[in-house]
Amino acid sequence: MDFELTEEQKALIALARDLCKREARPEFVREHAEGEPKDRVPWDLIKKMHELGLLTLTIPEKYGGGGADLLTLVVLAETLGQYCGLVGLPATMYWKMFGDVAAFGSEELQDEIFTRAISDPTFGIGEIATEPDHGFDPVLPYDEPGSGLKTFAYRDGDEYVINGEKCFCGFTQATLLCVYLRTDKNKPLSQSMSLILVPTNTPGFSITKFNRFMHDVSDVNGDLLFDNVRVPARYLLGEENKGFAIFEGRRGFLIPYVAFKIGQSQALYELTKEYAKTRVQGGKPIFEHLTVGTRIVDMLLNIEQARYLVYKTAWEYDQVIKAGSKLVSSLGLNLCAATWHNLEVLFAGHAAEVFGGRAALKELPIEGYIRTAYGLHHGLGTSTLNLIKSMSMI
Repeated sequence: MDFELTEEQKALIALARDLCKREARPEFVREHAEGEPKDRVPWDLIKKMHELGLLTLTIPEKYGGGGADLLTLVVLAETLGQYCGLVGLPATMYWKMFGDVAAFGSEELQDEIFTRAISDPTFGIGEIATEPDHGFDPVLPYDEPGSGLKTFAYRDGDEYVINGEKCFCGFTQATLLCVYLRTDKNKPLSQSMSLILVPTNTPGFSITKFNRFMHDVSDVNGDLLFDNVRVPARYLLGEENKGFAIFEGRRGFLIPYVAFKIGQSQALYELTKEYAKTRVQGGKPIFEHLTVGTRIVDMLLNIEQARYLVYKTAWEYDQVIKAGSKLVSSLGLNLCAATWHNLEVLFAGHAAEVFGGRAALKELPIEGYIRTAYGLHHGLGTSTLNLIKSMSMI
């Protein structure tokens, strides 16, 4: 494994870092995190990222995209996380979903979507699996007939008709949502799941509720209703009833999301270290007190380990992709997600101890990080769930 960055990767990192420092100052991040749902999306920043080609990196080059590999996306996501805060997070969803369309969309569908995505900075794409009675992972704990997702689509001529409910959908402001649903009610979900793209301006689609969380967000999270929503059959990704293999085999391409969170942890580490080295108590910087200095070193140790695991996993996935596969094992992502959750909780505790009473001040980002560590503790599955899923893969 060679993690020496290419000149192109270094240029992308510098481009993203400069953009974030210029356009995503702390007050800008707070404004969008604390605003009303409709005001949370940082469209000005998203448009600037689009102009620089940062959002279209997984669109094939023949359409004008970047054709980037996963390791490039990982190092770029880490940079956005460190310097851009939560307002940079939507980029990781663009990368994941454009990559899925490139892998499993028909040529006609790719022509339609990528042509618009390249030219329209407001064109967004997201995904939704979660339902009121079913979490993000639609199979665990049981894969039996009737268990799992309830949202259902049936074929009617050249269209699919969709009915059902979804919840906790981030990026509801997207132009397109990839909806994970059933297309056969009589088989286990592993044999009856399909992936269908739904334009959010389609009659019958509605947002029934906007969600507010304890942690800051940079998108519009909501609950969804599909009431006889009709979409062209060509909006199916892959084959009917064979969507679970895509769902599971493409989860690995969410690893930039984990890298983004590693970048946020890096920012917290730097902030905590700087504070410990400048805050004087007992006649010397508190960093020199063993009870504080060892916490800083523990933060460094854990973030280096997490970063190595994420980079290694991305590199290994790239080798699989270069060998011709469109799907990868989710084991690597499971391990990275479990590591990320453990890291955030550890860092939240260390930062709270080092900053003491100041950790709770709204003017400092510590309390926001702590809220996020626990508010997103379920993201990509909890640490325990990821370990359970990994048991059958080793």
